[in-house]
Amino acid sequence: MRILIVGTNVRNVAESAKKAGYKVIALTKFVDEDLRLYSCKIIKINGDRKWVKKKVEEISEEEDAAVILSTGYEDLNVKAEVLGTNPDEAARIRDKLKFYRILENTGIQFPEILKENEEGIVCKPRVGGGGERTFLNRIPDLGKREFIFQKYIHGIPCSVSLIAGREITPIAVNEILAGWKEMNAKHFRYSGNITPLGVKGEERRELIKKAVETADLFDLKGSFGVDFILADKPYVLEINPRFQGSLDGVEWSYDINLFRLHMQGVEGKSIEIKKPECFAGRAILFAERDVEINSSNLTGNPFFADIPPSGSYKRDEPLISILASGHSREDVSRKILERKYRFIDYISKNKN
Repeated sequence: MRILIVGTNVRNVAESAKKAGYKVIALTKFVDEDLRLYSCKIIKINGDRKWVKKKVEEISEEEDAAVILSTGYEDLNVKAEVLGTNPDEAARIRDKLKFYRILENTGIQFPEILKENEEGIVCKPRVGGGGERTFLNRIPDLGKREFIFQKYIHGIPCSVSLIAGREITPIAVNEILAGWKEMNAKHFRYSGNITPLGVKGEERRELIKKAVETADLFDLKGSFGVDFILADKPYVLEINPRFQGSLDGVEWSYDINLFRLHMQGVEGKSIEIKKPECFAGRAILFAERDVEINSSNLTGNPFFADIPPSGSYKRDEPLISILASGHSREDVSRKILERKYRFIDYISKNKN
């Protein structure tokens, strides 16, 4: 079966799909070197959403491929077989004001919506995710984008990964790495995950309970995640109605294939719950300054992913993903930092 995966960055989904036995076509903004290992065809996104919509419909028909809508395109309404949450439902979920109104009507806790001149506010786009253009006590140049303002809650950013099949099944609870300075990530920028989240059993059960309660309000299919801030209680931030950035860590930690589970969910099957076998994580390293990279010898290294094509990269651009597993969170974090410095040493010695 052929699968067309559409997204800003799709390497992790493509890898999982390939390992599950599918032939992968990738339509993406980031043509990573290792994406070629998992895709029989790659098309770079060079246009706006109308262009992407047209391209998806053309490719899916020509290649007889079903469609996976991934990061940035979850709500792209296309005339094709979509394996996952319906794009109309994804659009309702991704609009944070509509999403929070639904939560409010059911009593599920989320950070309070505030006016822009109040103290202790987080300013974030009304539609979007990943901590991009999210600021504390600062209102950026809004331009044409709509923003919302919420009460800042100090706590642990985390997520629950789930599969919607015959029923909603929790798979993993993950720590979200947001604004990790060691990865040169500013503000609340998403910079990876570590799985599982190291909290007490009671807190873990409460996160799972709230994730399932939140998911039950929507018509979700297949793989998705619910993001939280864990403080005195779990506060829901958003649902990602697609494969999450935690995919690599979850698969390593649980020794599972998430794409296979996703397909079982889409087919309405029950999902078997496993326990984690280790801690595992993925961290995204951003450029500290403008840099030249020769990545010719990195593809296939099991500890690096999303390998950038050789070339020039600007400050704050994502450079590479670093993968690690270990017997504890600290072990994973230590290995990630060791591999970060190994990568920096590599690019300093292998300039174009």
